[in-house]
Amino acid sequence: MKSLYVHFPFCEAKCHYCDFYSLGRDRVRPEDDAAFIAALGDEIRLAGARLAPELDTIFFGGGTPSMTPPDEMVRALEPLWRFTRVTPATEWTMEANPSSISLSSLKGYRALGVNRVSMGVQALRPELLSSLGRVHSREAALRALGELFEAGFDNVSVDLLCGVPEQSLKDLDEAIALLTSFPITHLSCYLLTLPPHHPMHKLLPDEETQLEHLLHIDQALRKSGFEHYEISNFAKPGKRARHNLNYWTGKSYLGLGPSAHSYDQQAGVRWKNVSSLRKYAALLKESSSPAEQVEKLTSEQREIERWLLALRLEEGFPREWLDTPARSAKAELLQKQGLMEPHPRISERLRLTSRGFALSDQVLASLI
Repeated sequence: MKSLYVHFPFCEAKCHYCDFYSLGRDRVRPEDDAAFIAALGDEIRLAGARLAPELDTIFFGGGTPSMTPPDEMVRALEPLWRFTRVTPATEWTMEANPSSISLSSLKGYRALGVNRVSMGVQALRPELLSSLGRVHSREAALRALGELFEAGFDNVSVDLLCGVPEQSLKDLDEAIALLTSFPITHLSCYLLTLPPHHPMHKLLPDEETQLEHLLHIDQALRKSGFEHYEISNFAKPGKRARHNLNYWTGKSYLGLGPSAHSYDQQAGVRWKNVSSLRKYAALLKESSSPAEQVEKLTSEQREIERWLLALRLEEGFPREWLDTPARSAKAELLQKQGLMEPHPRISERLRLTSRGFALSDQVLASLI
């Protein structure tokens, strides 16, 4: 496996819309930090032999990895280098929040080998940040962006949310203008989705407004020189997220840490670690695997995933996949509806249009 994901479970505060496993500081015991570092080392020793001698990509996600100081990361990763190594070509990404980084810590992460940062901004209007439960301010986000480049990072991604209650197109325009005034290379924009029981669910804008937001962002970022290369992701030429592309092209990856997922492409097996720091640490203390779910994909599941992944990406899929009259007819209809088009640069391929990306669930259901 040439791609490694490490899940850091700690956050300053748990955002109410977040589905990822994480622990706000109010739920963390003093001994939990040391327990996580020790357990991560144990899992590396247990699973590290699965890694290739050299890594193409590393991704530190969470949670908020930037809450773990650089010196603790060095200790946590020490067992890793017995199994693999990074090269100058390795893409090493770390997620960060504006309120949990400083110029000195950023320089420490750079010295460790991190060369790409993905920062969770989400919004810049103070009222929207407050409604989302974000702990940083607009000023802190802009300060943190400046410090990223001052620390020497030249490959920086930011996250933005759209479809937020009370969010306007003007809010989106202002956020994009401010964010792209920095030399960012990548932007991920996600539609805010909430379960029906969530207190804010009834406040979400209607589907027409959500579609308007998504198409507006697509146009604004294309005008700013970004490629819309995946449903929710935009990149400057040559700066696509290589680690995530590894997921989206169905390649193998190893996940370490509580709740982390792994996939063995050759065996067609996927597994997930327990979503509990304490259980994760207890299992590894006994030299037991922390995996709680192991799934061998069926041929039908592989076929579905082939479509799911291909339709996420700008490259689309080859026409030969339209292997039945019904699929061919559906593809023709999707083109007439403006949701799909012949690829403008790659012959004999079809891809989703910008509108198709925004309505991808509908397209997927139709073709699969």
